[in-house]
Amino acid sequence: NMKRIVISMLSILMMLECVSVYAWGPKGHDVVAAIAEQHLTHKAKKEISKLLDGKSIVYYSSWMDNIQNSPYWNDGYNKTKTWHYANVDKGHTYQTMTKNENGDVITGLEMLTDALTNHYDELTDSMRVDYLKMIVHMVGDLHCPMHAGRLSDRGGNGTKVKWFGQQTNLHSVFDSKMIDSARKWSYSEWVEHLDRTDRKFRKSVMRGTYEEWFMDTVDNAAEIYDYVERTGKENPNLSYQFVYDFSPMLEQQLLLGGYRLAYVLNTIFG
Repeated sequence: NMKRIVISMLSILMMLECVSVYAWGPKGHDVVAAIAEQHLTHKAKKEISKLLDGKSIVYYSSWMDNIQNSPYWNDGYNKTKTWHYANVDKGHTYQTMTKNENGDVITGLEMLTDALTNHYDELTDSMRVDYLKMIVHMVGDLHCPMHAGRLSDRGGNGTKVKWFGQQTNLHSVFDSKMIDSARKWSYSEWVEHLDRTDRKFRKSVMRGTYEEWFMDTVDNAAEIYDYVERTGKENPNLSYQFVYDFSPMLEQQLLLGGYRLAYVLNTIFG
C-alpha cells in the first residue's frame, strides 16, 4: 500500500529530524551530569535523590531527548522541542538574533529555574521532577557548540561534511561523533580524567548567567565554522586533524557544563 509506505517514510524522516537536535549524544550528557554530581552540596544531593526516586541525574541526563519518542510527547512535551538550542547567525548575539517564538535553550532554562526557585510550592510533584530533568539536559545543551550554531544552516545540520570519509553534517560531528573519536573512554573515565581542577578555577567558572555562558558557546561555534570554511571545500573530509584541533574545546565545554550544572542545582536545591 503506497500510502502506508509514504507515511512510514515521513515518520522516519521526522525521527531523523528529531535526532539532529541532540547535543553531545548520550555520553556527553552523562559526562556533564556526572561531573555535576561530584560537586553537589549534601542538601542538594538529598533533595534531588528524593525527587528522582533514588535515581541519579546521570540516569536521566538524556531524558529530554528520549521523551521525543514517548507516547506522552504530544501531551505538552512537544512544546519543548526548540528548547535544546538557540541559533545565532554570523554577526549576531543572543540579543540581536531572530528569536524562536516557541522559546530556546535560554528562555527555557530561565523559566524552569524561576519555577523551581520561586514557585516550587505551586508545582505538582511531576512538574518538579520533569523540570529538574530538563535543566540537567539543557545546561549540557547550552555548552554544546553547535547548539549555538547558525540559523541559516539550522545549527550545522545544513552544513555537509564527511567524518573519516562518511557523509554527515557539522552538527552531528560535534554533538556525538567527536567524543568517541577523541577518546575510547566510558563516561565515568571522562569524568575521572577531566574533573581535576582546583577549587579556585571551579568557583571562577560557576559565576555568570545562562546568556553569558551561552555567548561563549557562540564563540566556540564561530571557531568551528571558520575552520570548516578555511578548508575551502564544499563537503570537506574532517578526521584526525579536526579531532586534534578541537579536543581541547570539547573537554573544556564538558567540564564547564558539569560545574555550571552543579552551580545551578546547588542554587535551586542547596
